[in-house]
Amino acid sequence: MSSYVGVGQNYSYELPFASEAVPQSFKSNQAPRVLNSVLQTVVVPSTSGTASAGSQSVIQVPLGQNAYLTNAYLRFKVAATRAANTNGTIFKGGAGAASALIDTYQTSINSTLIDNIMNFNFVLDQLLCHGCSNDWLSRDATVLMNAQTATAAAAATTDTQVFCLPLIGLLGSQQAFPLWCINGVLSININWATIAKAYALSAEAGPQTNPPTALAFTELALVYDRIAVESDFIAKMRSDMAQSGAKFVYNFTNYQSLTAQSTNGQNTINTGLNVSSLKNVMMSSVLTADLTSTAVGSNGYSLVNGLSQFQVTLDGRLINSSILDAVNQPSVVFCEVQKSFSRCFDASVTDISTKATYPTQSFLVAVSANRCTDGLSFTGSPCSVVGIQLAQTAATFTNFITYVSDFSLLIDQMGSCDLVR
Repeated sequence: MSSYVGVGQNYSYELPFASEAVPQSFKSNQAPRVLNSVLQTVVVPSTSGTASAGSQSVIQVPLGQNAYLTNAYLRFKVAATRAANTNGTIFKGGAGAASALIDTYQTSINSTLIDNIMNFNFVLDQLLCHGCSNDWLSRDATVLMNAQTATAAAAATTDTQVFCLPLIGLLGSQQAFPLWCINGVLSININWATIAKAYALSAEAGPQTNPPTALAFTELALVYDRIAVESDFIAKMRSDMAQSGAKFVYNFTNYQSLTAQSTNGQNTINTGLNVSSLKNVMMSSVLTADLTSTAVGSNGYSLVNGLSQFQVTLDGRLINSSILDAVNQPSVVFCEVQKSFSRCFDASVTDISTKATYPTQSFLVAVSANRCTDGLSFTGSPCSVVGIQLAQTAATFTNFITYVSDFSLLIDQMGSCDLVR
């Protein structure tokens, strides 16, 4: 896009002291009232019944209602079969949360695939560890998803708990999803993780001899607030869309994840991403043995693995000239991680990491491609191919790479959906 400023478009920047303004607190409240609507909390159960570790569950959400969908989350019960008095367990990952139970997460509208989040457990662990406050993780998340909490050994042979997990992707947007725009079904497919990917024996919670032998997932449901609006409002929206040809724009954040085996030395990873707004690139490194073992200490923590270089190119253009060296300059790497989450030096939000645990438990390296932090759409960088040049010291790790991008769902008056990447 040209940056040329034409006649009559010469932007002037007024000095801040050149005028006076009445503070908002001095004014009469000008906020408009919300339109007439009715709130109802809805529970949509899974159509798959009881599921086991490594199996799949499906939730079908009916569309075409005169309503919006907001505040969605997943709720499910898991019963872990175990030997009595022999196994204190903890969920894997730096956050140690029940999100470790989900391997992949997909959403689709009719035949259009929207989200395809592979390694959901590791993606959400990256976000929980560095995208939210440590105070929330150590308090609220312990109640919601058992974060950072070991389950002690007990006489019972079945440990049953109910968890509530946040959603990312399409249903994780702050914008209300317009159910009235689309006819058909919103499908949510969940592939449950294996026991070895989800659990590790805890050294802090009683005897550690036997891991769980079976998992049973029941009562899986999508819970959301249904905001029903008047039919006249929907009719007016449809009429305006039909007359102008405009489409309803629904923005959300997309997460694409891939795994790559680490190498002893230099490595280059090129990914054909083809997005218009890449916000950042993140990578955590987990011992490959931790993904198949439930032994004490196989907690699935992300470790430095001698990372001495991490550089990102977008279509061959280097976007971080600083060579991120986590061995000798961990503070620099950590600062770039915080910048990727738009909270660099934000004293109001504290990370889960400390100087000791960042390289040994919750390590993450990230590079921001966000052009601004204002409330605008598609603030990331456009790119076709993302290149990562990195140097590590061992080939025994699995690197979990996450690409975070802005997506838009365009819905026309007939209910047809187009996905803008």
